[in-house]
Amino acid sequence: MLKCPLIYFGKGAFARVGTLKGKRALIVTDKKISELGFVREAQERLQKAGMQSRVFDKVEPDPKDSTAYNCADTATDFKPDWIIGLGGGSPIDVAKGAFFLYERPDVSLPQINPYQFYGLRKKAQLMAIPTTSGTGSEVSIGVALTDTNSGRKLAIACFELVPDIAIVDPDLAFKMPAQLRASTGIDALVHAVESYLTKMSNVFTNPIAIEATRTIFKFLERSFKEGDEEAMERMHYAATLAGIAFTNSGLGIAHGIGHSIGALFHIPHGLAVGVALPYAIQYCAKQSKGRYLDILHALEVKGVTSTNSSQKLMSKVKELMTRVEVPTTLESLPINKQEFRDKISTLASFAATDVSTFTSPRMPTAEQMKTILEYMLDDKPIDF
Repeated sequence: MLKCPLIYFGKGAFARVGTLKGKRALIVTDKKISELGFVREAQERLQKAGMQSRVFDKVEPDPKDSTAYNCADTATDFKPDWIIGLGGGSPIDVAKGAFFLYERPDVSLPQINPYQFYGLRKKAQLMAIPTTSGTGSEVSIGVALTDTNSGRKLAIACFELVPDIAIVDPDLAFKMPAQLRASTGIDALVHAVESYLTKMSNVFTNPIAIEATRTIFKFLERSFKEGDEEAMERMHYAATLAGIAFTNSGLGIAHGIGHSIGALFHIPHGLAVGVALPYAIQYCAKQSKGRYLDILHALEVKGVTSTNSSQKLMSKVKELMTRVEVPTTLESLPINKQEFRDKISTLASFAATDVSTFTSPRMPTAEQMKTILEYMLDDKPIDF
């Protein structure tokens, strides 16, 4: 099964908001997106289509599960037949979480099982409109929210949480600051690479993952340094392609580690998974060297062999991260080393049991995950 929403894409595709059929739409977003005028434009188009709308703009960066529950309360009061996530990954994830809770208030977010059918869409449908080029949440089964009580990142997955419609309009991404373009672009890169390497990668996801990887290596630096519209447009599409790939193939330990670091140290998601990717490449090398060769050949890297493929791919990733001024080591992130050591057992436990880790080509135990994190902290090459 290949799961994918109806996708409207291209400059001006945002106008498709006005083609929705229904009575009421709840727009889930944040204050910054509201200030850019995108929410007002969406409301005006919905009004012309004969729909009432209400705005929930209380989404914070690295949103908590409590925000999704509060948004679901708003939905229960307003009774929308469309819930629209408008913004970066955070508003879209909150919209998806609230959509689930609105449909199934009898199920809590941590109880969601990716292999269970919940019979959603009896009350509403779901639309996602990304304004950043990274998370792929507009086409994915995933929702990332922080558990308020434990501080753990809830990596929720459910095939019924793939939006019904995604609007991928690069015009909305052109106002992103350069550093955000860099970090979200690295997030998309990790999605693309890991989705090609997973246990569940397949004949349908492989070409999508490779194309997303090739596009990101070609256009991310240009998008970051020059900010030209062609590069930003291609990055916007690449993020969605990577989202389609990983929602149908899963991810790997770079995401398991990144989710844990992000939750406990409040590091932006793209930076956390980006730092983890080179170490994940090293750790999975025994199982994935042939897949690394595929990626490197697609990138037209010369002189690669099965013996040097992991080193070549790791170097290629780090070079791109350096060119877009994204940290490549834990030491370069705003994390206190002693605090990291103190929390390393918790980090390892979270990462080892993260849903992304279960589809890794090589799945570490909690003890092995702890060793990986220790190696990351000291920037040592993975040799086990």
